[in-house]
Amino acid sequence: MLTHQPTDAVIDSVLAASRVLVAVAARSLSDIAEEVTLVQYRTLIVLASRGPQNLAGLAEALCVTPATATRMCDRLVKKDLIARSAASGDRRHVHLDLTKKGVALVTSVTRRRRHEIEKVVNAISAEERPVIVQALSRLAAAAGEVPEQDWSMGWDL
Repeated sequence: MLTHQPTDAVIDSVLAASRVLVAVAARSLSDIAEEVTLVQYRTLIVLASRGPQNLAGLAEALCVTPATATRMCDRLVKKDLIARSAASGDRRHVHLDLTKKGVALVTSVTRRRRHEIEKVVNAISAEERPVIVQALSRLAAAAGEVPEQDWSMGWDL
């Protein structure tokens, strides 16, 4: 049975886990570091997880200004990782979505990240894993993340 943990202990545990996950993320992005920045990659992930976005929605999801999101999208369009399309009936409203090349990049990085995480998880006993799944699922939900199975359906991850 779990006991209530002081907030500081929970925060310290999440900080420790975040250091592990940042290291995993950095390793999984090492092959594409010259192609996209971490912030640009986060943009691709938002589009992959939430589907096509308008500029304002994307800026809000990334916690940046619309001007910053526009510049970032300009760079990603030039790299053929995202595409702009006019919303039906109103050319002023633009939707942003991943291109095939963008999907391939996200798929490749996700595959590498899953492999790295699998190594860490394999060091944890099978009996302890359900507790970790529950805790991390709650953490992700509290942060507003979309569960991976909701956005990766149909992708060969």
